[in-house]
Amino acid sequence: MLGQGIGAGMVAGLASGCQVPTLPPLPNAIRAILESGLPPENPDVFHGFLRGSDAMPVLEGPEAQWAVVADPPARVEATPDLLRLISVPGHPVWASPRLPYAPLQSVIRAGDPARRGPWIEDVTWLASIAIHQRYMIVCEVRFAGEPGALLIQATPFDVQVFQDPDRPNGGTSTSVSRIVDRGEPHYWRLRLDGRRFEVFIDGSIVWTLEGPRTLSRIAFGETRTDPLHGGAIDLRDIVYVRRPGPGGTG
Repeated sequence: MLGQGIGAGMVAGLASGCQVPTLPPLPNAIRAILESGLPPENPDVFHGFLRGSDAMPVLEGPEAQWAVVADPPARVEATPDLLRLISVPGHPVWASPRLPYAPLQSVIRAGDPARRGPWIEDVTWLASIAIHQRYMIVCEVRFAGEPGALLIQATPFDVQVFQDPDRPNGGTSTSVSRIVDRGEPHYWRLRLDGRRFEVFIDGSIVWTLEGPRTLSRIAFGETRTDPLHGGAIDLRDIVYVRRPGPGGTG
């Protein structure tokens, strides 16, 4: 269900009243993805809220490119080049792009030999985060064929990666020594290459999960919340690319 933040009036108000921060240049690794040679219309590529875009992503209806939830007074605001999620303690707000995930028959199952799978998946985005309480979820990640979720959340002191207890070897939380909550834009990247899952911030690897996996869902924002969660996150330059890895058939 959509909250009351989506609509022509809200979009116009955001466009006229939002102060856009100075954006850093694209890091080489992310520029390589955007310039991978795959045309934008390729079925294995997704992009939304790109800087300079004048095409508004579809957020409602049967042709929606996103699943969006906002429990008022939490809300979602959007323009063609910005998606803003405003969180209030106890009220979930999140947006999940409908990505062209790898076909189910291509999933490498647990127990298979550790080898590069048929797909390489990259998700990249630019995020500016302001925490109003203690925590703000940046994104929730789920993998095909595995239970539970992996949460990446920001605090005023660090970035934390938490695995749900029902995940394989889950119930763990790791602190990453990065501070991302002061409103400056940071580049994020998730990469799966058939051997491991990697999290990058501003071009540096900050967390790794060994083992072959493919994505089944990513959702930005507060998919779960409590009195200690609240803030705002601005998302831009969201890109997903899936391409065959060495030995893959595509």
